[in-house]
Amino acid sequence: MAEEQNQGQKGQKGQQLPEKGPPSKGVQEEALHPYTSYWPFALAVALSILLLGVITSPVVLAVGAVLTAAAIIAWGLERS
Repeated sequence: MAEEQNQGQKGQKGQQLPEKGPPSKGVQEEALHPYTSYWPFALAVALSILLLGVITSPVVLAVGAVLTAAAIIAWGLERS
């Protein structure tokens, strides 16, 4: 059983794998705390208005198109 554990810790060709230390604090904080953005929600609302405009009237369609374009551009230009 001890041999199986040793073999599991060895890499290819029987070499011992180096032990990995904890990641640096800055990288760890980024991984645990993703950046929150409200633009995906705004885009979903704008697309809903756009699709509602396809069904109802050209005015609602135009408003939805403008809002969709604005949400896509704003989300793309947002600082991370």
